[in-house]
Amino acid sequence: MNNCGLCHRLDNIATDTALVHEFENSYLLLGNHQYFRGYCVLLYKRHVRELHELDCNMQTALNHELMLATQAVVKAFEPWKINHACLGNRDQHIHWHIIPRYETEADHQYDPWRHADEFDKWTISDSQKQELIALIQKHIA
Repeated sequence: MNNCGLCHRLDNIATDTALVHEFENSYLLLGNHQYFRGYCVLLYKRHVRELHELDCNMQTALNHELMLATQAVVKAFEPWKINHACLGNRDQHIHWHIIPRYETEADHQYDPWRHADEFDKWTISDSQKQELIALIQKHIA
């Protein structure tokens, strides 16, 4: 049995209130916190640990989906900068953090994990989630 938390999330994707968009190979989800307004996660549909384990065509396809998702976030929120992170140290399943950064952040030139201990304070209601999701969906190509 697979004990991957992200695979479990995929098993329940139809009822996930954070679902923004389904691409051919991935799902775009609004992040669990909104410390960075518009923060999203792009989650690969299959359980694979490492990008280099994918063939070149799939790497290209996923990168294209990542760029479509990123462009939608940029159009919706007009951030100063976008950070991307594909780490997999805790959740060993290919996924990307799409992190909008704003000049109004005091620490906008530092890495986005600088205030990770505060992220849980930035959860939002389901109605707020739906508002942000709708903003992003308007710009998905």
